[in-house]
Amino acid sequence: MKFLDSLLGKKKEARPEDGNPVLVRAMHEVALSDNPDNRKKLCQALLESMLFIPVPEIPRGIGPGLQTTTTNVQLQITGMLDHNNVRITPAFTDAEALRNWDPNTPYLGIKSQELFRFVTGTDIQAIVINPFDPIRKMIRPGGRVNRAEIEILANGVIPSRIGPQNVQFQHRANEKIAIGLPANPLNPAIEELLQSRALAFPEIGELYLFQMATQCGSSHTVIGIETNTAVSRGRGDEIVGTLGKSVQPGLKAGQSLDFMFLRGSMAGQVRKLGKRILRRPGNQE
Repeated sequence: MKFLDSLLGKKKEARPEDGNPVLVRAMHEVALSDNPDNRKKLCQALLESMLFIPVPEIPRGIGPGLQTTTTNVQLQITGMLDHNNVRITPAFTDAEALRNWDPNTPYLGIKSQELFRFVTGTDIQAIVINPFDPIRKMIRPGGRVNRAEIEILANGVIPSRIGPQNVQFQHRANEKIAIGLPANPLNPAIEELLQSRALAFPEIGELYLFQMATQCGSSHTVIGIETNTAVSRGRGDEIVGTLGKSVQPGLKAGQSLDFMFLRGSMAGQVRKLGKRILRRPGNQE
């Protein structure tokens, strides 16, 4: 009843032990209407939440239940393969939802951003929220946070737009970024697809491939787009959408590719340190 009272707004403040009524409500709204505004509200709720995660065993030195640790803790999370052979880990909005999945598993409660940061250092490709044992009824809305979303949320950034296969976000002002070449070359077939699709847009002058690491530790393989003229936001979305959709079938499971329009000093650094994979015929050196 406590959780229901919180969800319906009958309590002024919800304790962590009572669950995450704001997050549950946000997931419910996305289930009813999956649109950019509801997705942004869901991401905001996620970043403000503490999630319950099942663990193989409680780390030495701390007790079970909800934790706010101030020192490094050796954490193990539960990994498994879903029906598509994608490696996932479960997380829950409250203890009751977790017990509905497995009534006997030990668990910890940690801030969601800490969980996202931890997952970026593993081979986990998605966090599934509120899964449930098929022999029991679903008692909470659920959802899935994919790898691209995890890496963005781990930095405390809320995506400005989320699609079925893409995420759009903006780096924070004054954020330190390191640029270099990817350790693993891009599949030549993907490069050729990008080149052919890019030439269909007269605004695109050059494409660059580079690796970008943020100060929070996330690393992204990026296609930098340099244009010959100013591009409106709508046209930019069209360009990125077309390029991204063209290469999606060629990406391996868990592999992602970011797109960025190059401007200002960032453009100069990418020209110097990245790999140019396209120059439109007629463009001067």
